[in-house]
Amino acid sequence: MILSGSHEVTTAEDAAEALDVLRTEEIDLVTVDLNMPGMKGDELMRTVRAESPQTEIIIITGCGSIETAVEGIRHGVFDYLIKPFDVVQVTASVERALARRESRGRTGAFLEEVSRILGPDRDNHLSLDELEANTLAQERLRALLAEPVLQRGASSPRAGGPSTLEFLEVLAETIETRDLFMRGHARRVAYAADLVAARLCLAREERDHVRMAAFLHDIGKVGATSDVLAGRVLPEPERLESIQTHPAMGERLLRPLGLSPTVTATVRHHHERYDGAGYPDGLAGDDIPLAARIIAIVDAFDAMTCERPYRNARSRDEALAELRAHARRQFDPNLVDIFCDLVASGAMDAIEESDSRAAARTAMPALRRGAA
Repeated sequence: MILSGSHEVTTAEDAAEALDVLRTEEIDLVTVDLNMPGMKGDELMRTVRAESPQTEIIIITGCGSIETAVEGIRHGVFDYLIKPFDVVQVTASVERALARRESRGRTGAFLEEVSRILGPDRDNHLSLDELEANTLAQERLRALLAEPVLQRGASSPRAGGPSTLEFLEVLAETIETRDLFMRGHARRVAYAADLVAARLCLAREERDHVRMAAFLHDIGKVGATSDVLAGRVLPEPERLESIQTHPAMGERLLRPLGLSPTVTATVRHHHERYDGAGYPDGLAGDDIPLAARIIAIVDAFDAMTCERPYRNARSRDEALAELRAHARRQFDPNLVDIFCDLVASGAMDAIEESDSRAAARTAMPALRRGAA
């Protein structure tokens, strides 16, 4: 009665009938009582988890206990509602559970797309297991994937829960662990790009889009060979091509996540040039999305001021001089002026301090594990 107004609901008289339905129809979510005739709820719960791992489970029961709650958690139950319950409570729980299922489905589709692009023989295959095994991100990622993170239109943090931005940051950090010289690059670019967006007085949603795209601007590089990414060999034409296709590759990879078209377009166009000589589409001037023009500048600055295996890092002043020299050709001149002013004001110092703390944490992994 509560759910049928907004959802397609199928009922079952007992656990055996419920399993028959689950084996013949695609069911997104199961609500189950623990105290039932025949097969009990806990046994049904174990069977559902084994046979339909993508189906969410909500326990609704009048005979709750600590033991049954722990058993539910062990089997990945989304929520545990004690009778008597109210309409708002049940509806909210169901909506959150369905949002988590959709989020995990989109994450899985994203990883499947990565696998299709890379193929089975690539040395930089990406999987959900790898994401969860990353010691720098695993706890945050587990918490994020346990919640409905990638909700359509949810670009801001929810009250008391994680945000799409947090998920994207974890994803970017995980990909960067493949290349020592790229560690922290996406986070620094996102921080600096947000400073520029704030100076431009962009709306909160626009700033969120800038940060999302900044975290993910290089995600298409998972399709490039690892030796090229690390700069260990002279790029041959095909290797250079693999780098130059990464913006379009990134857009393709992000489609399953259901992000805003503004975000995916920004990822696609962050290597366009102000004079139209960039890639992949040769856009020029204001035809390049504003967020992409911002990211192009801060991306170049971070690349120039960080060590690479094939060259030494440039000083801040040298990097800023290079940006000014290429204004009106490679970069939007107005945005270059804004960014240079921000650097001169010391606004970038906070991210460098954060990097120093992160380096210290990375240098003491055993201590960190012990403290946990």
